[in-house]
Amino acid sequence: MHQPQAQQPLMPARRFPSAQQPLSEKPDFHEGSTLKEFDKQGRVVGRFRCGRLLGRGGFAKCYEVERDGESYALKVVDRSILQKTKTLQKLHSEISIHRRMKHKNIVNFIRTFQDDWNVYMLLEKCSNQTLMEISKRRPRFSVPETQHIMLQALAAIHYMHDQCVIHRDLKLGNMMMDAEMNVKIGDFGLAAELQYDGERKRTICGTPNYIAPEIIDSAHEGHSYEVDIWSLGVILYTLLVGEPPFQTSDVKATYRRIKQCRYEFPPRLDIPESGKELIHRILQSRPDHRPTLVEIRTHSFFRFPTPPSSAPLSLFPSSRRRMEVEGQQQPQKTWKGSETAPAAKTQREILRPLNTNTVAPGRQPAQPGGASQALFFGGTVPSACNQGKVEEAGDPPCVDSARPSPRGLPKGERHVTAPRSKYHLLDDEERNHLTVVHDHLQRTLLGEVDPYGGEKPLMSLPPHNTGKVPKPPTMTATTKAGGGGIEKVEEDRGVKNEFPLPSVWVTDYADFSAKYGLCYRLSTSHTGVHFNDSTKMVWEPITGRVEYYARVKEVVPHNNGGVVHARDQRQAFHMETFPESLNKKVTLIKYFKSYLSRTRNGCEGVEVVRCSPYMDPTPVLLSEPHMIEDIVYVKRWLLTPHAMIFRLSNKTIQVCFHDKAEVILSSESRVVTYTDASGHRITVPLYSATSHSNEIASRLRYTKDILCELIQNREL
Repeated sequence: MHQPQAQQPLMPARRFPSAQQPLSEKPDFHEGSTLKEFDKQGRVVGRFRCGRLLGRGGFAKCYEVERDGESYALKVVDRSILQKTKTLQKLHSEISIHRRMKHKNIVNFIRTFQDDWNVYMLLEKCSNQTLMEISKRRPRFSVPETQHIMLQALAAIHYMHDQCVIHRDLKLGNMMMDAEMNVKIGDFGLAAELQYDGERKRTICGTPNYIAPEIIDSAHEGHSYEVDIWSLGVILYTLLVGEPPFQTSDVKATYRRIKQCRYEFPPRLDIPESGKELIHRILQSRPDHRPTLVEIRTHSFFRFPTPPSSAPLSLFPSSRRRMEVEGQQQPQKTWKGSETAPAAKTQREILRPLNTNTVAPGRQPAQPGGASQALFFGGTVPSACNQGKVEEAGDPPCVDSARPSPRGLPKGERHVTAPRSKYHLLDDEERNHLTVVHDHLQRTLLGEVDPYGGEKPLMSLPPHNTGKVPKPPTMTATTKAGGGGIEKVEEDRGVKNEFPLPSVWVTDYADFSAKYGLCYRLSTSHTGVHFNDSTKMVWEPITGRVEYYARVKEVVPHNNGGVVHARDQRQAFHMETFPESLNKKVTLIKYFKSYLSRTRNGCEGVEVVRCSPYMDPTPVLLSEPHMIEDIVYVKRWLLTPHAMIFRLSNKTIQVCFHDKAEVILSSESRVVTYTDASGHRITVPLYSATSHSNEIASRLRYTKDILCELIQNREL
């Protein structure tokens, strides 16, 4: 498991100001001004001298700063934009991923700190700007220059993928150059970490010229490592030609060209055939048709001519070139893998098997320290995702608890009461996810300090200060360690030591499964239905956007036979223009929306059940609909004698106990949100959840046992 360096929690790093503790001075970042660094107690522990603005992005600015004669890059995020849970979660993710990326071709993440106004990320400063800025001063790059840049980028991406990370925003603007013109990849704001083999991401993100077709195609079944491969192909084309292959003046036209994979090489340019052939191989519409990183690295483009062992002199700024003796190269050898590589494997290799518990059908597990790693690193520490015993797919580790269930809660029942149909088979993605969550719960209940390899989640920020002295809250929900539940206690300085709340959860439901299915309402005010035939529909009422998910079965060849796999196939439309074939289901969801809103005990005798008495103090505004990601919906549900269990499409697991207590497991944020029967809610890191309360431990143990049953039975 990876062992990142100990970091002080990002949030909250400082106390709320009070009448006795006024706001700190707001930094202006003018050149020559001083920026103070504070510790958790509000004491000044360092000062930086501000330099020029290096760049700006969607929600951050980057400045050059200096301290004790050393220059750094300082990424500054205004805390006023972190009020939305989703934005805060994205910042958490960026910091969590970037801080553990330790590779010579990745911008070094030093630490984070904050004041009353901003969150800061202190980073390695790259003195020779970005490749985007360099490209503006020249028509295009030579073959040796391109080889040097691409080989170092390949090494960095291979390392990221080995660490189960997809960058998802590879472009010239995110490739910095240091003093020796070595590539340093930065900006992990859109990066994603995969938790198991076969996991697919569905967020629509990236930069238009570099985005992969499977991300644009919202009907596609998600994306994975191959999107980075696509971006590398776009970068290679851009370096050799001087402009991106799909660039137009209109974003929609660019997307059409990307989906059609339509581009050409200008006939006036002398581009080596090996370069053209490699670009053609990479820029394939189907992700599984693209080459692996190893196949790219061993392509003839990187063997003939022999790549330079360090940055070509022509790549340096003119002032540096004038200082060099004519024909002399930089003395430092910067990349271990620049020697001629062994021949590529004849059979296409999977990018990276991720989960140690499963091996994809027909594929061999990656061997740490094998040929592919030697190509890039000359020997590295095996990835955390590739360590440990490899077991057969379908037999996940499921350690049953021998302890009696505390507080009268039984272990997971062998018999459940949810209606069943031939469609209720878990697909691979669901089974793998449930296995991962079960494993994390098992380790937590066994008392392991941190089931995530030492990487503890970051704490949330207090509300942004507006300049006025706020009244500190008098009460907040917290826990007594080892106590029997949640108690409201006074906070002396008004600091709420909370972690990010889940972005969405089920608030109410009504079980019409005797005839139609289960209807529910989300915290975002969306209405959804999980129909008895395992199709799903979710409706965003303000915009009228509807998403319908048909359950599609596929037969996959396996051991001279076939295995049936099921998946959700998405169809999006507007409520006013729905397909005629869905008329009955649209009529039902309209009825259920009204039913959930008007009654607690329905006229048809079906109770509208409220999951918990918790009242969200900051509900999601319907004027801010989901425009980037697919709408979250209930993917599976299960009713037991003691609880209703939901698995949401964003991989959240919600357990609504019949006594009105509630557990929400946010696996990607690595936290658990617990609501007691009185409606008091807290969010704590999963690794420490059992130390907060015996009650929480009891509920998590029950949840773990239920997941074990689901995995073993392969159905939900």
